[in-house]
Amino acid sequence: MAITKIHPIKTTLNLSIDYICDTSKTDEQILISSYKCGYQTAAFQFTNTKELMNSSAKNLARHLIQSFMPGEITAETAHQIGTQLCDKHLKEKYEYVLTTHVDKGHIHNHIIFNNVSLVDGKSYISNKKSYHEIRNISDQICKNNNLSIATETNKSKSQNKINGISYKEYQERKNGNSYKAKLQFAIDAAIKRANNWKDFLKILQENGYEIKYGKHISFKIIGQERFTRSKTIGADYTEERIKDRINERISRNKIYRNKQFTNPSLNNKVVDIYTNDLAAKSIGFARWLKLQNLKNMSKSWNDISANNITDLDSFYNRVAVVYDELGKIQNQIKQIESEIQDVSDKIRNITTYKNYKSIYGKYQKTGDKDTFFRMHENKIILFEAAREKLDKPISNKFISSIPELKEYLSTLEHKTKYLMNTFANQKKEVSKINLLKTNLETYLKSNSELLDHQH
Repeated sequence: MAITKIHPIKTTLNLSIDYICDTSKTDEQILISSYKCGYQTAAFQFTNTKELMNSSAKNLARHLIQSFMPGEITAETAHQIGTQLCDKHLKEKYEYVLTTHVDKGHIHNHIIFNNVSLVDGKSYISNKKSYHEIRNISDQICKNNNLSIATETNKSKSQNKINGISYKEYQERKNGNSYKAKLQFAIDAAIKRANNWKDFLKILQENGYEIKYGKHISFKIIGQERFTRSKTIGADYTEERIKDRINERISRNKIYRNKQFTNPSLNNKVVDIYTNDLAAKSIGFARWLKLQNLKNMSKSWNDISANNITDLDSFYNRVAVVYDELGKIQNQIKQIESEIQDVSDKIRNITTYKNYKSIYGKYQKTGDKDTFFRMHENKIILFEAAREKLDKPISNKFISSIPELKEYLSTLEHKTKYLMNTFANQKKEVSKINLLKTNLETYLKSNSELLDHQH
């Protein structure tokens, strides 16, 4: 049996990918796969796809976890199942990184995939329907691999407990009958509307919830037999945490409103006076803005002149050079990333070939191939797939080349890190020259409009 859960990644995508690719959790990185990206540069490539597709999606990626019962599956088979899940659900539309962790009491897959499709630029839609599809695909693949399927009659708590949620509760959530899930949704919605704790309770009552006060606050909706303690839903649903969440939301709104009614920071930026609303309403502000523009343009021109640029043509040539350099670095990163992927695949396939070679030899010699295949199906399939992908005469020397390949892989990863730093610095150069270009063009446009008004 496999249990799945999914959540969005809104920030720190690179840290999330670094975590799931931790060598101490992934058998020295052998159990890492990716699609249309390299795990070393996935965060960069996800962002690049989003920019190329001109997407304004708020979520950077999705993190899908697939957990298996202890002692029921090998890491290699779990990894293969994770790949099948990605292929069937993501349908080659989203870049992803898949890792299989072997450091806990149970084997589990981590899948981080881009929130933006590299095919059509559409954002991944995460809802009940998409989750049910993930669940059903995972269940079917598990059945195909002869893994057990949990039922409500299973008595072992260790087999029916998923991060504090019973399997019965999981099934109720899956079928839309869970009171806890409904309460969780109601609390989240009330927090978004409430101005304080009293207001929050009033909103819940208006939505049909009864409230019982005691050591821990409890709720009950029409049709529910017993009250549900809010703390049993999760750490974010205790009375203290709900109050904190209301206060945090109110604080965020205050900060946002303050920003809305504060003049935007000019940050050395030249502003077009003739399209600025405040300048149109206030002569005084228009005069101040004109003076500010002069100061910012003076600073910008000093920065332009510092590169021995004395005219517009040489400046635009400089802009082109900065952009070209960024593109060259980007292409180098992609090339090395592709090579990293090839070497990683080779290491994984050689390891699989080496581990299951003896079993496959016995399979070839046995008289009862059908029985032997049923007993060792996964290992035989993995061996044959690895042999096909290696696609060359496989000598003992080739099998023993893993240390050299790992050393080469390490060299490539160091190059990638160096190039990523270079790329980051070059992006700063692009941002800087973009500001200079925008300031120059805005200033020239404003002066042209001023002459038009005078005439």
